[in-house]
Amino acid sequence: MAARSDSRARAYGLACLTFLLAALLRFAVDPWLGESFPFLLYFPAILIAARYGGFGPGLLVTALSAAALRIGYRVPLGVFAMGGPMELLQVVRFVAVGAVISGLIHIVRAARSDQWRLAAIVESSDDAIVGKDLEGNITSWNRGAERLFGFSAAEAVGRSMTLIIPAERRAEEDEILHRIRSGQRVEPFETLRRRKDGSHVEVSIRISPISDDSGTIVGASKIARDITDRKRIERLQAELVERQRMANDEAVAARDRLAFLSEVSAALSASLDYEETIDRAVHVALPRLGDYCNVLVATDDGPLRHVAWGHVDRSKERALRDLAVRVLEIADAKGIQTFADRVMKSGETMVVSHEQVLEAVSLLPSPLPAELAELGDAVRAYAYVGAPLRVRGRVVGVMSFGTTEDHSRREYSDADVGMVEEFARRVSVAVENARLFRKADELNRLKDEFLATLSHELRTPLSAVLGWSRMLASGQLDPEKVKQAAEAIERNAQAQAKIVDDILDVARGMGGNLRLEMKPFDLVAVAHRSVEAVAPAALGKKIHIEVRAPAALVTVGDANRLQQVVWNLMSNALKFTPAGGKVTVDVESIDQHAELRVSDTGIGIPASFLPFVFDKFRQADASVTRQQGGLGLGLAIARHLVELHGGSIEAHSDGEGSGAMFVVRLPLPARGD
Repeated sequence: MAARSDSRARAYGLACLTFLLAALLRFAVDPWLGESFPFLLYFPAILIAARYGGFGPGLLVTALSAAALRIGYRVPLGVFAMGGPMELLQVVRFVAVGAVISGLIHIVRAARSDQWRLAAIVESSDDAIVGKDLEGNITSWNRGAERLFGFSAAEAVGRSMTLIIPAERRAEEDEILHRIRSGQRVEPFETLRRRKDGSHVEVSIRISPISDDSGTIVGASKIARDITDRKRIERLQAELVERQRMANDEAVAARDRLAFLSEVSAALSASLDYEETIDRAVHVALPRLGDYCNVLVATDDGPLRHVAWGHVDRSKERALRDLAVRVLEIADAKGIQTFADRVMKSGETMVVSHEQVLEAVSLLPSPLPAELAELGDAVRAYAYVGAPLRVRGRVVGVMSFGTTEDHSRREYSDADVGMVEEFARRVSVAVENARLFRKADELNRLKDEFLATLSHELRTPLSAVLGWSRMLASGQLDPEKVKQAAEAIERNAQAQAKIVDDILDVARGMGGNLRLEMKPFDLVAVAHRSVEAVAPAALGKKIHIEVRAPAALVTVGDANRLQQVVWNLMSNALKFTPAGGKVTVDVESIDQHAELRVSDTGIGIPASFLPFVFDKFRQADASVTRQQGGLGLGLAIARHLVELHGGSIEAHSDGEGSGAMFVVRLPLPARGD
């Protein structure tokens, strides 16, 4: 406020000074001008006062000049006297003209001040303010534009606006010019512009038309503001929002997964039955993990076996089962590798898209059997994922899921694959627990059977010994009966000793305490001695024994233990061969191995029992009412002794009533040993 007062005081002081100078100059030149031009030198004073002070100082000089003329010319010093109306009119006219001059100059001065102020605002603006004509040529370029785009005003003015527009956005400028020429409004917009160094900058743009005095649009003013920071913040905010959304989605998905896996765990722990556990697992997983599920488990001899299956549409489960079985049969016959085979081989999860499913179907032999095509149409598989079932680091099967054309019709995502793998892992654990439970239950049953058998086997000879002992103690037997009693007691005592020896041999084998005396011996001689040992029993059952062997076949081993092996095999053959049958012993050298075969024409071995024939305490008929005695240890001991010699033993039989053959292979010493 004080500065403004000082400025006004200086303006009025300047007005007074110019008036004094004008008055002095007028009086000085009065002799030459006379009364012809009384106001001539006062007009410049008015102009100067109005120019630098505004309307007020100009009007002040006008008033002072009029007063000076009136006063100056009324004293005797003046030659001009305004005594009449004309002179008064001239003064009034002078004042009016002075006021008009002061007012006009004030208006011009204010307009120029506004123009300067506007130019200062434009130059000092942080925004880029650019003027252009209707041809798109730059007509003005402020410092904000220099800072934003890197071009100086000298470099930009006169050039096309495309100087700062990327090539891919030239259409924007054409549209803007079209709208400006047609008088249409251009809405503010955000876009990219190019800097002098070639980099792009994000800007918001406002465009206003520029009109001339007649209102004709002659160009446009463009205000560009750098919004790089704002856009970065917006992108960061959007990214944060997206992350939060994803985190929320993941939290919901994790909650759903935990709920699902909790349900799975509860279902899998509800039973320890192997088949029931797998079937329960399959149906718990549907439809969460797919529209159908198959479980394949490797059998002991290699091929995969279809053990469980499920479909969201229970009416299609039969078709699913038949389709899986037929595909396995065809793949095995034609040598085609199925998806499950690949999972078993790689031990990795396999994901198959819809296109890959169609490609795999095209590899099947053409034309497809009508039954297989019908089953495929019933299931209509769309996509597939198979995960390995692992037990103690070993792949034992495959759990596969699939989507169908008729139901979910979707591909498997990474999240789906993770769920399938976790589900397969849990099922593997549950199946292994069920298997271990079944094995423990089986071992417990075998233990009970063994104890019952052992009790029976020990009680039978012991009863005979006790009976004959009581008869001998009575003293009522004649000499012939005494001899018979002694033989019976000895025979039953030897039977008990044999049972005890077998149990001790098994115990030694399990504890690793069985020792062998390795030295060269003749396997043929061992075979003959074993035949001689069982000859009385064979003669009693009228069983013919034939030995087919070379003169000698020398190998290295414990002759006594291997004779025990052959004796066990011979005893086993005689036990299960009916009267009038035949037992054959073959000894020969084959492929650097000594091979001994014991074959009979006995009752044979059931196919279901053949894989377990060498297991301890296992017998095809384990009941106490069975026709043949024994603890089921002889063949187990034979296998253990043969394996200690680095050999192998196998059992072969075509089934019940077809006899059996046991083959022992022992390594022969290298030549020169």
